[in-house]
Amino acid sequence: MNGFERRRQQKKDSILEAAIELFKQYGYKKVTIAEIAKRAFVSQVSIYNFFQSKENLMQEILKKYVKDNLLEIKNILTSQDSLKTKLEKILVLKINFFKSFFKYYFSKNVENGSVLEDHKTEEVIQELKKSTSNLIDEGKREGIFNDSISTQAIATYLEIIQYYFLNNPSALEKFDKNPRLVSEIPALFMNAFIKSN
Repeated sequence: MNGFERRRQQKKDSILEAAIELFKQYGYKKVTIAEIAKRAFVSQVSIYNFFQSKENLMQEILKKYVKDNLLEIKNILTSQDSLKTKLEKILVLKINFFKSFFKYYFSKNVENGSVLEDHKTEEVIQELKKSTSNLIDEGKREGIFNDSISTQAIATYLEIIQYYFLNNPSALEKFDKNPRLVSEIPALFMNAFIKSN
């Protein structure tokens, strides 16, 4: 990357960081392009040159969060942790992910699929689904998961949790009011699927 490309990328990153901070603080609807430009120390024209609109800027932020979250899940799946710990970490990560980003208009974009339009993101999602199924299968071979429950049922259960949060953003308020829920939900999952000794 030459000097011009590096400065261009730094400016783009500065805009994204400023927008993230402002959206978290005031919500997407209340923040203007002028406020983002002021926080990022760039002109409004620069924001339009990079993103064309506030909506596209938000889409870029959401894509970044989705990709970062998928990368974290991938890192958990490939870690040296026990299978039980991996599953607990993934469930906690999913809950915290939705809890953090629903606050500024995440559900609307995920619901209509626009965040996941990126081809590479879809490839990563498919790869992660396969990795999760492999993890469940490995747990069955090691005698951790209850043999009477299929891999597909367990994977579907995880998808149901995700669907619940995507379609019930107000449910996340429960986690703000009772932080213990973040650890109790994974415990319920583990109790439901882990073979008792």
